[in-house]
Amino acid sequence: MPNSILSQTPLSLARPLGVALLLTAFALLFSGCAANPMTVNEVFQAMPGLTQSPPTGIQMVESSPALTTTVAAESASGTSAPVVDAPGVTAIAPAESATITATTTISATVTVKNRSVNLRSGPGLDFSVVNGAAQGDTFTALGMSDDEAWWQICCVAGPNDEKDNPTQKAWISNRVVDVSGAAAELGVLGPLFPDDLTAAWNVSYQCGSERCPVAECAAQVTAAVRNAADPRWLEIDRNVIWGEGCGEDSTWLHQIDRADGLERYPDSTGLFFFNYWVGAKPGPANSRYTLGDTEVASWCSDPQSAELEEEGGWIAAYDGVTCYDVRSGMLVAMKYTKRWLFTGEFEGEKYDKAYFGDFEVYEVALQETNVELEVASAD
Repeated sequence: MPNSILSQTPLSLARPLGVALLLTAFALLFSGCAANPMTVNEVFQAMPGLTQSPPTGIQMVESSPALTTTVAAESASGTSAPVVDAPGVTAIAPAESATITATTTISATVTVKNRSVNLRSGPGLDFSVVNGAAQGDTFTALGMSDDEAWWQICCVAGPNDEKDNPTQKAWISNRVVDVSGAAAELGVLGPLFPDDLTAAWNVSYQCGSERCPVAECAAQVTAAVRNAADPRWLEIDRNVIWGEGCGEDSTWLHQIDRADGLERYPDSTGLFFFNYWVGAKPGPANSRYTLGDTEVASWCSDPQSAELEEEGGWIAAYDGVTCYDVRSGMLVAMKYTKRWLFTGEFEGEKYDKAYFGDFEVYEVALQETNVELEVASAD
């Protein structure tokens, strides 16, 4: 069975069987300086090359019960309601979403009154210019800087945006815009995270194969600030510590925008379970996460899937769900299953994404943090 990616997921185990995974760029972890996005987020570890063929004597199967990530359940009223298969998470009916505080959208705009203006990456002239705007251009206002001199707006065209689908947020000086009356209700857009941010998640691993070195294992992921000097980017070390004999410990650097919670260098692999910070208000509250005595208003994704090609005809296929605090966009829980699919020829038989029944299941659950989370109001 092929290797899993180590350490890039905060929860991978060293595996004795599998296809060799190519060693890619190591992270640049220099405090206080911008790093290449590829090296910040894509760190893999080389493993010995072992068997590259489907195991002899193993019969292909169609599915496994561990692959289910969401199911339908009957609510107290007898109607079908969604159930989120992630640790500590309870789905709420759509009608209950209205009881979650701080999710109401205020329709507010700013309109450029000068002939041409610069739009910047942060609230001040020291921040880089990300785009421009002309007289009459109107943008959605998201909030003001703490000195009330700048507005954060949405949206302008980013480097990877399609022409008619701008997604990048920016800042514009209050002196060069006319503001709609509703904008006054937005108030100051304060930082989402404290300068001394801390967080800890528990990780549970299970293996559905007789060839696994261990059937189950545990780890802890912790987050702590490395550098809080930059006025825009908060540098956070995410540390992964595995139980004895389970896997290799690791540390990853994240740079998070203080205002909107987005990562400076989003994960470029397209694998959903790498994302611990996805930005403020990632979606409407559709669930609640139990954190001690607190019910956290959360947004859980629909079932997600991704594939990663490995050597020897193998593909690692992932299916799962991720859930985030609706205020900060920080991960509160996730669960995903990894399977191995084989395409190729072995002992005269041809296979096309054949699944031989081997899988791993990962669960991640927030245990503590000093980040202000969105508390669900009482029913």
